[in-house]
Amino acid sequence: MDEKKFRVFMEKNNADEKTIERSIALIKEFDGFLKERGTTVDRASAKDFYRYSAHLVEQGKNTLETYLSILRYGIFANSALYVAAMEVLDGREVMENLSRRLTDEFGEDMRTRIFEEISLPQLGISPDEKPEYTKKILPRLERALGVERCRQFLNKGLRDRYEQWRKPDREKFLKSKNIDEFLKNKRSEYIQELEKHFEEGSLYFTQEITGPVLEFIKNDPYIEGGVRKGDVLIVRKVPHMAKEYLRETDEQKKRYYYCHCPWVKDALLKSSQPVSPVFCNCSAGYYRAYWEIVLDQPIEVDVTKSILSGDLICEFAVHLPREVVEAAEKSE
Repeated sequence: MDEKKFRVFMEKNNADEKTIERSIALIKEFDGFLKERGTTVDRASAKDFYRYSAHLVEQGKNTLETYLSILRYGIFANSALYVAAMEVLDGREVMENLSRRLTDEFGEDMRTRIFEEISLPQLGISPDEKPEYTKKILPRLERALGVERCRQFLNKGLRDRYEQWRKPDREKFLKSKNIDEFLKNKRSEYIQELEKHFEEGSLYFTQEITGPVLEFIKNDPYIEGGVRKGDVLIVRKVPHMAKEYLRETDEQKKRYYYCHCPWVKDALLKSSQPVSPVFCNCSAGYYRAYWEIVLDQPIEVDVTKSILSGDLICEFAVHLPREVVEAAEKSE
């Protein structure tokens, strides 16, 4: 571990002295654990990370601060650690939000009924453990609420809304002539960002942007930005592991590489339908939250295709407000 250079890296990223000192101390603990097993933080693999994560969980030291410190060091010196830490942190709030919303909307008795003998998952558990929670909880939820009410409940989203992160897009929408111009600019910015990652060899979230990946995304305007068809915006997710997705020919593995959801993903390698497709409404809720912030009003989002339904992509229909569509069509 190059402590001096890591400190400089943290300072350049505006970390305060307390955060720097704590991060260094936590990475030293990690490095010590790894050295006892024949490696270091600079050479550690994802398997090494999860071995340490299991140790942290067992010792009750699996704090958010620890994982954020590993994430920072991964950005600084080891992309494998960065990706592994990102995968642990991504979606960590889902089961806690599910628990809280059950209580808020249906009462403590319903929450107890759904989570009977199931404790909330601990931060840092391995990816193959996460779907086990979904497979236990979702059938109970469907039985208790019925499929349609379950769909409506999940469609509100289980992820945090990320208001501050999304507010700049609200400002961009207000400055745009209409929804079509906003989508055109959003698409252009997205492609430019990917091109920059491709040229620099840097990661887009947790994945490498190769030439074939870049071309694949450029050739599919539905990915992330979406295409408006009348009063509906059709949007598709970018594959979670696009490089592997494009190379794979086995459909089951292809679905695994496509799926973003940590509460489903690893189970896709064990079964063609490990979880009810109704759970994909949580992803619809993710887009719903984004567009409600951008448009500053409630909207509806439907799942039209999903990995859990046997499709090779996830696709959503965003129902646009009448005044937004009329403003666009007046300009045509």
